[in-house]
Amino acid sequence: MHNKIALKLTLYFAAVLLVFALVVGGSFAHFFRAHTIEMKQTELEQRAVRIAEVLSENARWLESRGGIANTRFIGYINNITMEDVWVVDSARELKLPQRMNHHMGHRRRMMQSQMTELPPQPEPPRRSISFNELPETTKGCVESAFGGKVSVAEDFNPVREEIMLCAAAPVYDENGSISAVVLLHYPVQGLQSATWEGVKILLLSCAIALLLVSFLSVLFSWKFTKPLNRMKAVAQKMAEHDYTERCNIKQKDEIGALADTLDELGNRLLDADEAGRKLEKLRRSFIANISHELRTPVTVIRGSLEALNDKVVTEKDEVEQYYQQMLKESLFLQRLINDLLDLSRLQNTDFPIEKEMINLCDVVQDAARASKQLGQKKDVHVSVKLDKNLYLLEGDYGRLRQMLMIFLDNSIKFSQSGGEVELCLRGDRLTVTDHGRGVKQEDLPYVFERFYKTRGEANKNGSGLGLAIAREIALRHDIKVSMESVPDDETTVIMVLPPERKDAENEVRM
Repeated sequence: MHNKIALKLTLYFAAVLLVFALVVGGSFAHFFRAHTIEMKQTELEQRAVRIAEVLSENARWLESRGGIANTRFIGYINNITMEDVWVVDSARELKLPQRMNHHMGHRRRMMQSQMTELPPQPEPPRRSISFNELPETTKGCVESAFGGKVSVAEDFNPVREEIMLCAAAPVYDENGSISAVVLLHYPVQGLQSATWEGVKILLLSCAIALLLVSFLSVLFSWKFTKPLNRMKAVAQKMAEHDYTERCNIKQKDEIGALADTLDELGNRLLDADEAGRKLEKLRRSFIANISHELRTPVTVIRGSLEALNDKVVTEKDEVEQYYQQMLKESLFLQRLINDLLDLSRLQNTDFPIEKEMINLCDVVQDAARASKQLGQKKDVHVSVKLDKNLYLLEGDYGRLRQMLMIFLDNSIKFSQSGGEVELCLRGDRLTVTDHGRGVKQEDLPYVFERFYKTRGEANKNGSGLGLAIAREIALRHDIKVSMESVPDDETTVIMVLPPERKDAENEVRM
């Protein structure tokens, strides 16, 4: 009962087979009866013609003994042929055969029962009738036979009191004239009984086939619905947020394709769930980090203002220090907010950036000149190495310069005094290398995430958003960015550039 589809399929198969059996049985009964009657009519017509020929051949002998319609001779033929033979003479007098003896009658009934596969029936009592008492159809056949035409009809037999086939054939005398007509009868009931026996055998065969098909349909329906039930169970697991279940159905049909699609959906939902968990973790971390980053300068500014407002600090030099500290913290807040706005805009795909055809070498030279001034404060030398003077690509000049400045600023920040930062372009690879303290291997996968900062005195004033902003700028320009580092030796930021546009020299921004 739990497998409703299998039950429905079984019922459908049984209903189709039942309708098939009824249609076949009805068609068989109709066409078999018609075919049997047609064959019997042909056979009866041939027998009537042969009997008429026998009477014609013995016409002279019969005339000398009372005429062709001699009831004793007709009875003899009736017993020999085991047919119900009547004769109508030219005067339209109907001659029935004399009553058959018991032995011949019993033999005839046995033969008829074997032909129809029915138990022998007792011969009904005969009664004498005249030609005028015959049914109109039978009389029409007789008249047709007197016209020289052999005919067969199905009509009521008043002697037997049942529907019978009647064949009429002309009997010729020695002068070639039609002197009588032979009527040969055969009961239709025997044909109908034979037809019904055939229908019963057919229905019995259909019943046996129905039982066999019902068993096979249950088996096949269960096999057909088994993968569907498996997919239902997997779908229910997915509805309960369990994305680890799989159908594992290997079929080369629509069900197999559906199972593969459901498994693929499970994989994607599992990936999405893991990504959602990771995103939720990053969101919580982001809120915690931004709260911490904002709380510190706000606390310092508030504490300084309270001290000045409550006249706790009155010395001019101390008041000046408090003002300097508040200015420093407010600048940090401004920088943090601007970085957050930049990161938010860059992560929004609907936020446009002004792209045009530019020479990346100009951007590299510009960023290097600006970073040299930063390096002078820390006695860090910035060198530039380019293997070409023209590298065309479509991009935002300002954003690309901002990206390079972030990388150069970090490299200078973590370089030792007297160190060197190398900005190098070779082929489609742009690198920024410093020889400072480096980054630990366990920190490398996270350096481009928001608010991720390595510990150390050199990075205590960083917002933790610079590298995240640089990565978003790189993504918007189809630049693949990564970092390699050897602790206490060197750190390299690698930028794999998009293919150079060599067909757009006339569009370069001057």
